[in-house]
Amino acid sequence: MSGELLSQQEIDQLVAALQAGDVTVAQPPQPGRAVRPYDFRRPDRFSKDQLRTVSILHGAFARMAGMALSVHLRFPVHVTVRSVEQLSYEEFVRSVPTPTVIALFKLEPLEGRALLELGGTFALAMVDRLLGGPGRAEGTARPLTELERGLVERLMQRLLPLLHDAWQSVVDVRPVLLGMETNPQFAPIAGPTDVVLLVYFQVETPQQSYRMNLCLPYLLLQPILSLLSATTLFRAPSRTSQAEALRQTVEEVTVPVRVELGRAHVTVGELAALAPSDVIRLDRVAHAPVDVLVEGSPVFRARPGRVGRRLAVEILAREEAARHA
Repeated sequence: MSGELLSQQEIDQLVAALQAGDVTVAQPPQPGRAVRPYDFRRPDRFSKDQLRTVSILHGAFARMAGMALSVHLRFPVHVTVRSVEQLSYEEFVRSVPTPTVIALFKLEPLEGRALLELGGTFALAMVDRLLGGPGRAEGTARPLTELERGLVERLMQRLLPLLHDAWQSVVDVRPVLLGMETNPQFAPIAGPTDVVLLVYFQVETPQQSYRMNLCLPYLLLQPILSLLSATTLFRAPSRTSQAEALRQTVEEVTVPVRVELGRAHVTVGELAALAPSDVIRLDRVAHAPVDVLVEGSPVFRARPGRVGRRLAVEILAREEAARHA
C-alpha cells in the first residue's frame, strides 16, 4: 500500500519475478511527433506564407483606408489589420450581427464576388460625422435610412479603389461595387461550407473603436494563389503606387475658401447704433487687391469682380509673393 515500506522478503520476491519475466517494466515515454487536431469541416486551403502575404497586402490597404477616412470624415482615423484567418462562409455569417452594412463588390477580372462588412455602429458613426456630428453611434445598430445609405455608399466608392492600389504589386484587380446589403444571408458570395479568407480590421477614431471585415472566397482567389507569396510581393516596389494613391486622396480634400474685403474696428456703442443705410469704412482703399483665405489663413491676393450674375475674384498672386513684390 502507498506509504508502507517493503520487507526484505517482499523485495526478494520482486527481484525474482523481474528476473523470471513475470513483471513488465514500464518504459519511459519516447519523444515523437505531437498530434495536432484536424477539423475535416474546415480544411486549410491557404498556406501560412499566403496568409502572411495577404496580411501584408491589406496592411497597406489599412493605411490608405485610414488616410482616406481621415480626409473624408475630417478627424483622425487609424485602421490596422488584427487577424487573417480561413473559415467556412457559414461560420462568418453566424459571426456577423444584424443589422449591419455590407458592400458587395467584384474584383475584375477575377470570377466571383467579395464583401466588405462595416458593422452597423461604425456606419452610423460615419453618417453622424458626415452630417456634422462628433462621429459617435448612440445606442444599438439599426437599418440605415435612404439618405444614410447614400452617404455610406459614396464612402464605399472611395474605399474600394484602394484595394487596387494595395494589390497592385501582386495582381491588377479593379474593384466594382455591386450593391449594399444589411444581412449577410442576403449576400451569398460563397456556399455555406465553402472556405473564405477573412481579414479583420480594427478602426480607431477619437470617439470609439470599431471593426471592419473583408471576406474573400477561396474560389475567387484560387486563380492567383501562386502569386500570393513573399517572392511576388517584394519583386517590385509598391511605394510609387501608395504615394500616388496618397496624392490622389489629398487632391480630393475639400477646404473652405472665403474672401475678405477688408476690416474695420467699431465700438460697442457704434455697433448697437448701426441701422440700414449706414456705411462702415474698411481699412482697404477701393480697387485694392483683397485677401483669399483658406482654412482661415491668407493664401492669395485677388481682384474682386463679377462673372455673369455672381460675384467672383481673380487670383493675382500668392500671399507671400505679393508681400515681397
